[in-house]
Amino acid sequence: MANVVCVAVRSIDPQIPLAQVQSMERAVSDSEAPRRFNTVLISAFATAAALLAALGMYSVIAFSAALRTREMAIRMALGSQRSGILRLVFASATKVAMLGCAIGLLGVVVASRLLASFHFGVSPLDPLVLTLAAVFVLFLAWVASLLPARRAASIDLISVLRAE
Repeated sequence: MANVVCVAVRSIDPQIPLAQVQSMERAVSDSEAPRRFNTVLISAFATAAALLAALGMYSVIAFSAALRTREMAIRMALGSQRSGILRLVFASATKVAMLGCAIGLLGVVVASRLLASFHFGVSPLDPLVLTLAAVFVLFLAWVASLLPARRAASIDLISVLRAE
């Protein structure tokens, strides 16, 4: 394509210098490359942060459930179903995640002036973005509590009650 353009321009005026002939797609792609790299880099850090948050929530929920195994065994001995134990762990995880979201949202409000310079086309107090972030954290807490909840619901009742 560039050769066709060069031949056409030279047939009209051979004196015009044609040093850097390139397509518009290439010119736009070259100009957008730094922004694309920054977006990929920020996305990688955001993904790593979300994974670390999920692992942290998993650790806290698993530790909390492990501390409450005796209580859960007593509940099961008194007739609680496994679904009740699952709900207990999920409710505990949801409370912790909601407290974390509230603290995070307060932090966003306090730091909104600083954050305004980093956002493009979105206010730091945009309700849709803040709601989606809170829902994402609650979803991560729910996913992080799946394994501890299943483990707590399948404890061996007799061995836990005899252990102490």
